[in-house]
Amino acid sequence: MISHINLSKVCSSALILLAATIPVSTAMTYMVLGIFLLFWILDNFKNPLKELTVIIKSNPVAMAGCTFFLIHIAGLSYTGAGQEKILESLQNGGKFLFIAMAMIYLKKEKNTRAVLISFIGAMGIILLLSYLIRVSMVPGFIPVKGNPFDCYVFHDHIKHNTFMAFTVFATAVLARSAKTLKARLLWTGFSFLALINVLFMVNGRTGHLISLVLFMYYFFSWSNRKSIVIASIICLCMGLSLWVYPSNPLLTRARIAVNEIRGWNYGKPASWTSSSGLRLEFYTNSLKLIRKSPFIGTGTGSFQTSYSKLIKGTQFHRSDNPHNDFLMTGAQFGLVGILVLLSFFLTQWCYARLLQKKKRILLARGFVLTIITACMVASPLKDSAEGWFFALMSATLFAPQS
Repeated sequence: MISHINLSKVCSSALILLAATIPVSTAMTYMVLGIFLLFWILDNFKNPLKELTVIIKSNPVAMAGCTFFLIHIAGLSYTGAGQEKILESLQNGGKFLFIAMAMIYLKKEKNTRAVLISFIGAMGIILLLSYLIRVSMVPGFIPVKGNPFDCYVFHDHIKHNTFMAFTVFATAVLARSAKTLKARLLWTGFSFLALINVLFMVNGRTGHLISLVLFMYYFFSWSNRKSIVIASIICLCMGLSLWVYPSNPLLTRARIAVNEIRGWNYGKPASWTSSSGLRLEFYTNSLKLIRKSPFIGTGTGSFQTSYSKLIKGTQFHRSDNPHNDFLMTGAQFGLVGILVLLSFFLTQWCYARLLQKKKRILLARGFVLTIITACMVASPLKDSAEGWFFALMSATLFAPQS
């Protein structure tokens, strides 16, 4: 008979492994998720809601996550979506329930530390491969997707830069809290190489934006003169890099975005080649969709169906998401849904203040800023890789410590 302790160890080990697979492979992510869910059921078979209920009652983040999941359940009663889109939306809502499920096995600090190090370790390998892509020296047996001009590795450049931007911040926090000079230099070097990767080697504008937000938060939270000196040195180095290398992805993508926004006309279809123009088109039409059902939206998984009806007979482009998670939530669940999602992020931000260590507070709030920023310009909660990254890191950074 397998003991409860062994089952718990399998579940916690699966979460640690999950942190390494998320930035590498969607297929591997779902395999590990399947293992975790199987052993979670076995571990909680006698009383499946006991531990979960304790976590939800004692942890405001878990409670807020379950509330957002329940909105997805309530939305089933009035949705007009097809079965496939309903199941997809329920899976997205299920990520919020997963937060509470995972917290059961992340009460020990050694487990939360292991999850974070597992993720950073995987990102370290990805960072190395990205630099190898830059110089065309990747071993032939490693299936990478990028090229020397856009050095993303396993996932597309949006996901790559989102994960790498948080890695820059996380390793900078670890450098700041390191107890030895050697550890501080190692984490600083890692963070700097990751920052170069985000800004100058990969064309993911979401990661560029996240990096800017986290850069400001990191140094504003460091209330001493040293932070001003270091921030000034980094800005000077970045400025020199931009001057020496004006055709870098950061400036190139920024120029393209500005030109695309200028070229967009309200009420007219955007060009398929205009990423920013398409986003503005989706945003404005999604707002029209929300105005039609402002309070409770059109139901779980209904965005694509409702959006198609809205633009029927026009030349606007079809889409299954508005590339903005707040608008996605508003279209499906109205202002009620938006308020619940905002309250979830607010709960995370406020709860972080109660965490014991300064390092943990910085990581938690930096993570919240990462996800909120991404949600404003993309749909990370809908995406498999970014969505499970959100769920796992929410459980890891906000789990109650025993």
